[in-house]
Amino acid sequence: MGFLTKYGTIWGQIPQTAGRVFWVAPGAGGYVVDGNTYSASDDNDGLSPERAFATSDRGINLADQNGDVVVLLPGAHTSTASLAMDTAGVTLTGLPGGKGNYKRPKTSLISGSGEAINVTAANCEIAYLEIIALTVLSSVDISAAGHGTYVHDCKFEMTTAAVNTGTIGIECLGACQEVLIENCSFVSDGAQGNAILATASVSMEITDCLFEVTTSSWAVGILIGAATAGCLIRRCAFIASTAGIFAVPIDGTGSTLAGSVSVQDCRFPVSMTGITLPFGDGVFAAGEIEMVENYVADVGGGAGGTLAALIT
Repeated sequence: MGFLTKYGTIWGQIPQTAGRVFWVAPGAGGYVVDGNTYSASDDNDGLSPERAFATSDRGINLADQNGDVVVLLPGAHTSTASLAMDTAGVTLTGLPGGKGNYKRPKTSLISGSGEAINVTAANCEIAYLEIIALTVLSSVDISAAGHGTYVHDCKFEMTTAAVNTGTIGIECLGACQEVLIENCSFVSDGAQGNAILATASVSMEITDCLFEVTTSSWAVGILIGAATAGCLIRRCAFIASTAGIFAVPIDGTGSTLAGSVSVQDCRFPVSMTGITLPFGDGVFAAGEIEMVENYVADVGGGAGGTLAALIT
């Protein structure tokens, strides 16, 4: 097999970068690339698919220059602790396999302890991964320094963890700015914590995401906390499948700023506990939220949805 570079054959799908590209196999031992079997080891240099590291910890620890990319090859990856994205401009990605299926990425990641990914630097990117939550932890924690973090085409699997309201998908605490969450799927099996928790975040965007509860009642999908400003939520769908129920898809009880949230062109399920609209009494104070073309579903032969209005 010819030597594979970050510019050659199918590997051209990897983000083009002037930095280094590190490759990680799903565990020690043999793995297959282009029909050939190679041995993964943290003693490899990780600079080509044929010389992959055995652990994601090794890859992310070496990604210490702006533009470095860490590629997790298809399969199940387990880190020993939180993967620390502490260098600006680092990308952590699976292989999309074409455009990719954000409901079932080919690469999964679970942490042995702590958050799966801890972002403490600016302009980092996380893509094409199924991230499996641990109980009472966040899958991705974005700190106040995580300006410009881009999370896309990922699945946040919140069904493996024991049900606990402390289990969270993406947590943005502190004054991080311009975080973009796009084309992601969040799946819960009941009373887990928030899919997305934003407190003091500025100019955050959540777009084209799916929030699905499969059983029991998911209390809050997106929670807007104090000092969050300029949060745009658009073209998102909230689904209660099989026996699942959404209580409040978007909750602004902690919101403190006028005009802090704009919800545009979103769709909400008919099965919501105790309320007939996605925003119940007292969730947002008057003036804190703007709404444009949002609909609550009808059942069966209904009118095809009811235009959602805010109750304050």
